[in-house]
Amino acid sequence: MQIVRQRKVLQGHASRSSSFRLFVIGLILAGEMTISFTGGLIVGNPWLPNYLVDRVNGRSQNVATGNVKAPPPPSTAIEYLNLMNYDEKALTPAERSVAGILNDAVAHLDIRKPPFQIFSQQILPKIETVQPGEDLAKLRAAVQQCQDIADSAVHYYQDISAQLTAKLKVAGVPAATAQETAETFAQWAQDVGKVPWPTEVNKACASITTLLDVLSENSSQWTRQSDGHLLFTSQQLLDQYNSATTDLNVAINAINGG
Repeated sequence: MQIVRQRKVLQGHASRSSSFRLFVIGLILAGEMTISFTGGLIVGNPWLPNYLVDRVNGRSQNVATGNVKAPPPPSTAIEYLNLMNYDEKALTPAERSVAGILNDAVAHLDIRKPPFQIFSQQILPKIETVQPGEDLAKLRAAVQQCQDIADSAVHYYQDISAQLTAKLKVAGVPAATAQETAETFAQWAQDVGKVPWPTEVNKACASITTLLDVLSENSSQWTRQSDGHLLFTSQQLLDQYNSATTDLNVAINAINGG
């Protein structure tokens, strides 16, 4: 009887957890559409270098577009990046070399799409239907796939910075400035590509892993009702589950720019 009474008390909490997960799915789908639209807009933009430099400067009125007037000799990272927006005929040979390196890097940017499709189609819907004692190997593999995509993006942008630093040094840019220029380039490339997401995807995956651990390691302390709601017989287990779903929500909000 004591367990029955406890189940009735916890049932309300579990219902809120289920509603929360539905809300999370909506957030993920919205994020996928937002980022897909942004990526398509950027990739199709012929003024991509100008747009990116604008993001670095933060002041669009100060960004030159096809400027035929010679720029002042560059000495800062922003000034070196701004060389991309000048007509090459207005640049010195050294400046032309730097602009060419940066423009080539822009042309080969990999605007990576976060793994929202995996989240929305393989992970969250399955969490909505998982049963006590069910084999979660495929679900865990999908989570690991998301983490691999995120880690790959992190390494990609780290490599951009290192490669650009080396090339800029060869072009005659002072070592410290070359590194700062490369790091700034990599940072706004991530901003344009919506790539604060790798860290948040990893956070979301960690939260999902916690959810799976809670459910799989305590299969005797919860059931799924016919309406899909989870019913826990342990307040501690319910608290762990709700904490993980809260962390998941925070990560997804951050991915969506919230």
